[in-house]
Amino acid sequence: MLFFTSVPLSLVLAVSGATAQNVPKHNYTCTSFMLKVPVSNATVIVPPFPEIPNQYAATAFANQITIRTPTTPKVNFTTLTKVFNISAEYCTPASPGPKASTLHILSHGLGFNRSYWDFYLPSNLTDAQYSYINSATGAGYSTLSYNRLGIEPSTIADPYKEIQAFVEVAVLAGLTTLARVGNITQVPAPKKVIHVGHSWGSEISVGLAAVAPELSDGIVLTGYSALSQYANFFIANTAFHFANLNQPKRFPPSKYSSGFLTWPDKAGNQYSFLEYPYFDPAVLDRAEATKYPFTIGEFLSLPALPVAAPHFAGPVLYLAAQADLIFCASNCTGLFGTDSVAVKGFSGSSSVETYIQPNVGHGINLHHNATGAYNVILDWANRHGF
Repeated sequence: MLFFTSVPLSLVLAVSGATAQNVPKHNYTCTSFMLKVPVSNATVIVPPFPEIPNQYAATAFANQITIRTPTTPKVNFTTLTKVFNISAEYCTPASPGPKASTLHILSHGLGFNRSYWDFYLPSNLTDAQYSYINSATGAGYSTLSYNRLGIEPSTIADPYKEIQAFVEVAVLAGLTTLARVGNITQVPAPKKVIHVGHSWGSEISVGLAAVAPELSDGIVLTGYSALSQYANFFIANTAFHFANLNQPKRFPPSKYSSGFLTWPDKAGNQYSFLEYPYFDPAVLDRAEATKYPFTIGEFLSLPALPVAAPHFAGPVLYLAAQADLIFCASNCTGLFGTDSVAVKGFSGSSSVETYIQPNVGHGINLHHNATGAYNVILDWANRHGF
C-alpha cells in the first residue's frame, strides 16, 4: 500500500542554509577496481539514421528533437549480449559498525563520472562539503560508486548502438547482483542495498526497480521528477556539441566518435546544472574541466525507460532540486504531490517521501547546500531501518 509524505518541516528548516561551509573529512577508506559485468539480451533500439557526419548535422538533430511538431520515426529493436568492463570504487568507514552492512550503490548522471559523489576541489582536499560519500560513511554506511558505461576507464562502447538506457539498466542490475551475492572481492556481501541515483542515474535506478525490484531494498532519486518534457532545455543548451571538438585532448576522435556529445562551455554548464549565487565559481571551473560526454544512444532510448515501478515494495525518497532546469524547468515546487507521476509511479511501495532542497540547481552536489541534501537522505535511511 502506498504511503506518501513530505519530509518534516523541522528537518527542512534545519538544512535550508545556503552559505558556504567547510565540512571536515571523515576517516573513510576507498578501494578502486575494475569489474567485468555481463549484459544478457538487453533491449536496444536500432538507430533509424546513419552516424552523424559533422557538427552541422548534430546541431540540426538537436533542432529536430526540440521542434514543436516532432515526428516519431519507426524504430526497430534488437538485443545485446556482451560483457563490459566497469570501473568502480568501494568506500567504507575506517572503523565499520553495524550500518556498514548497508551498501549505497551510487549511479551518476549525464556529464559526470563517479566523482560526482565524492567531489573535492584540488585547492582544498580537506573540505568535504561536496562529498556524499563523506557524509554517508560518516553516518556509518558503505558506498559503491561506478563510472557508467562510456565513462572511462569503463568500456567506451558504441555510443549509437550500445550505450543506451536498457543496457545501462542491465549494467546496474549486473553490478548489484555481483555485490549482493558476494562476488566482488573488494566488497563484503551487504545485508541491505540502497540505490541512490542522480538525474540519468535516477532514471536507470527506476528502470532497475521496474525490471528487477528484488535487487533493491530502498530507492533514492535525486535530480529527477519523472517528467521528460523539460529535457528540451538541456538539449537546446548543448546544441549537441561533439565532445571530440569541444575537448579534443580529453576526447580524441580516434576514441570518441560523433555519437559522444556535450555542452559548449562553462556558461552552458551553469545554465543546466547550477543555481546562482549558491555555488563556488571554482566548483564550476572544476566541473567543466572534468565533464564527460553523453551519447546519441541515450537520447534515442530515453523515451523507452519506465517511470513507474509498481512492484517495488521498499521505501522511496525523491530529493528534488528547487531550481532543477532539466526535470522541473527551474521550479520543482508543486510537481511532487500525491497525484504526480513521480509519486504514483511507486504505487506498491511501503512509503514514498518527497523533499525539495532549496538553493540548488540540477547538480545538487555542487552547491554550498549539498550537505543539507545529504542529511535528508541519511535521515530517511536511518528512519527506515537501514
